[in-house]
Amino acid sequence: MKKHILTLLKQAQGNYVSGQDLCEYLGVSRTAVWKHINQLREEGYAIDSSARKGYRLIDVPDLLNEYEVEPLLTTENIGHPIIHLDEVTSTNIEAKKQAREGIKEGTVIVAEHQTEGRGRSGRSWFSSPEWAIQMSLVLRPKVSPAFAASITQVGAAAVAKALESLGLSPQIKWPNDVLIGGKKICGILTEMSCELDHISHIVIGIGINVNTPSFPEEIASVATSVRIELGGKHCNRKELMAAVLNAFEPLYIDFLKGGSQPEYLSICRHLSNLMGQFITYETSQGIRSAQAVDIDNMGRLIIRHEDETTEALLSGEVHILRS
Repeated sequence: MKKHILTLLKQAQGNYVSGQDLCEYLGVSRTAVWKHINQLREEGYAIDSSARKGYRLIDVPDLLNEYEVEPLLTTENIGHPIIHLDEVTSTNIEAKKQAREGIKEGTVIVAEHQTEGRGRSGRSWFSSPEWAIQMSLVLRPKVSPAFAASITQVGAAAVAKALESLGLSPQIKWPNDVLIGGKKICGILTEMSCELDHISHIVIGIGINVNTPSFPEEIASVATSVRIELGGKHCNRKELMAAVLNAFEPLYIDFLKGGSQPEYLSICRHLSNLMGQFITYETSQGIRSAQAVDIDNMGRLIIRHEDETTEALLSGEVHILRS
């Protein structure tokens, strides 16, 4: 009901819509309309009311809810539905909980603020209310668990395409970061529930620094935001979120087809900041070095050792070897 009322108010483009017209169109009482108008106000929508004229939408809050993002989507499944939360410990935690309860593939959990956002290896993710995009997608791909790591690359490619649409030049740092100018602008955390030959669900968490004007001193040298990279210009979060989801769906469908040259892989290879670089990586025996030469169709980083032998890394900490 609230969604329909909000749509009608937006269509009026700042003009009043009579309470009677809303009642007749929606088939509800004036009391019901008034109740939903008040709920929208509590959510941050500025709505003027006049006894003679009706209701007029004055201002729309910067929220990533279904009312604001879904009208911008061109997808069939991804982002339908969007579950919007004001505050949550972690969108991945909430998405995994709802996935276990049977929520449909394509559902997106998005929060304005995370209190315990996580990156890889249990690291915390810096989060500022209303400055970032923090969302998790629930997926149920019918592929072997061995190919699950590629989902991270699908997400990275989608984020990169969305950032390129803003005129930015992103790079992808295998396995799960998107960078601009060598600084991290997006982190991706992919988690899976599976059996030996069957994936129950995959949750891919995507955190993008959007309108953060500055960062704490301890991470300022390694983190950036869309706003910083645009020279202080404010970025429309809902449009960027929709752009990521719109880019994700066709890349994901391409991934499911299992072709030899999927688009997401071409993007990740082309935008990789590691290809051809000498890197260090962690092993159970300590830190080793090698040259990054490719990303295979299973999402693994292919490295070449000094003796010309190659190895495939499924995950882990990788750093460019500085001379």
